[in-house]
Amino acid sequence: MKFAHTCYRVLDLDRSLDFYTNKIGLEYTRKAPIGNDATNAFLSVPGDDEPRLELTLNHDRDEPYPLGEGYSHIALLVEDLDATAQRLQEAGGVDFESEPHAMGNSSTRIFFVRDPDGYRIEFIERG
Repeated sequence: MKFAHTCYRVLDLDRSLDFYTNKIGLEYTRKAPIGNDATNAFLSVPGDDEPRLELTLNHDRDEPYPLGEGYSHIALLVEDLDATAQRLQEAGGVDFESEPHAMGNSSTRIFFVRDPDGYRIEFIERG
């Protein structure tokens, strides 16, 4: 078994693509229409041949999707957590949910941001 991808449903595909490519640093792979009802856009982590994030725009949707009460998110490993946070702050338009911090007594450090639709993204630096 191999993990394929995660799908998020978005309201503004161009805004989400800008966020994930120009701020987060993922690479745009391709778009694929789903009939006349929806469009999928696929993004990959630099250096990975497989798209790992699918953004789906349902053409008839104009209300935000309920995100639920769970703590669902995607997580990205980074080598330098502070540099990543600084780059995102300098990019502007990134909603920080938390600042870089250690996980208890561990050498692992994390922080969270939210995308334009409110989905959480965790950045992890392992010590």
